[in-house]
Amino acid sequence: MVTCPICKELLQELTSIHCVERHGMSKAQVIEQFGKPKRLFLTFAAESTVTTPTISPRDYLNSQLLTDRLNSKTRKFHV
Repeated sequence: MVTCPICKELLQELTSIHCVERHGMSKAQVIEQFGKPKRLFLTFAAESTVTTPTISPRDYLNSQLLTDRLNSKTRKFHV
């Protein structure tokens, strides 16, 4: 997602059709005069990324119990 450098409209991509219909200029002219459109997703993703995923001990234990139940050949694990 990007914002138009002139009208700040949120767009999937800056297209020539948007530039001509809204501003009467080609896409190249808009970029030349007002600069490249700002990308929103990259700034959002950079702020919200987690560097190390955390797995709680409870989640690990639950996954081990589930694996044991699925791999079990006896009925002791089945409820």
